Amino acid sequence: MDPSLFAVLIFLVIIKESCQGPHEKRLLNHLLSTYNTLERPVANESEPLEVKFGLTLQQIIDVDEKNQLLITNLWLSLEWNDYNLRWNESEYGGVKDLRITPNKLWKPDVLMYNR
Repeated sequence: MDPSLFAVLIFLVIIKESCQGPHEKRLLNHLLSTYNTLERPVANESEPLEVKFGLTLQQIIDVDEKNQLLITNLWLSLEWNDYNLRWNESEYGGVKDLRITPNKLWKPDVLMYNR
């Protein structure tokens, strides 16, 4: 590939990515302006919301056979679709996904209980 053509392609990719900033900001402001973190994200309040749980074992710290005790580090993953965070890509410069800090979103009320 010709080096000058390669440079032009890289430049166009960089320009496209840098232009997404204002669209993402506008989209984020639009989505969060009426978003309520206390409201379960469903179209109809009588519908259930499916939340998928996953556990990933990261580390076994200690095994105490005598007391039948296992100490571990786990990662808990939760996955759900938030009905309130939908948009038309063409209205926001082709933005397909956003990164939003967790404290601004609804989260399922989960209690990990270890007996």
